[in-house]
Amino acid sequence: MMNKKVMMASAVLFTMLLTAACSNDQADNPPAQTPPAAVDSEGTDQKGAPEEESPQEEEQPAKDTDVKPIGEPAAVGDTVDYHGTVITLNSVRESEGDEYLKPQQDHIFKVVEVTVKNNGQEPVVISSALSFSMTDSSNLNYTVPITDDVNMLDGTIDPGGELTGEIPYEVKQDVQGLQLSYGDPMKEGRAIWAVE
Repeated sequence: MMNKKVMMASAVLFTMLLTAACSNDQADNPPAQTPPAAVDSEGTDQKGAPEEESPQEEEQPAKDTDVKPIGEPAAVGDTVDYHGTVITLNSVRESEGDEYLKPQQDHIFKVVEVTVKNNGQEPVVISSALSFSMTDSSNLNYTVPITDDVNMLDGTIDPGGELTGEIPYEVKQDVQGLQLSYGDPMKEGRAIWAVE
């Protein structure tokens, strides 16, 4: 009887030890998963790298914040925010005109390419002849010739939309201090870019 009790107690004790050992094995498995956690800590370094990329992603909006306010000097390639109308002077090229219209002697067509984005709440009407102007250092205002050599910048831009086009100006070949400007007679100030 005593032997049966000892054997029973031994069996229960053995079962408890076996269960505890299995539990330890399972408990050891998470530590076996701890190396991936350690890899995760290395991965945290790797995640740290994407976090370093996050500031770079934040730098891209910072590039978008390179938008200049009205009155700050701008140049070719710069973007100016004119009361919610965001204008970029993309490029400037020279043109000899087309078969029907050529610049007069000692003159050249300066063709500016502009992108206008409407960040406002109302449609914006863009007229290459009325919204933009080209002047030189003596404040001479240049006219816009009509030529087939360009894709004119004219139209209405809905909120959130944008329009890209060109505007030609007939200017003297040796002109100094050319400036492109944009303005709305109903709003204050003008956006100004130095063309040369």
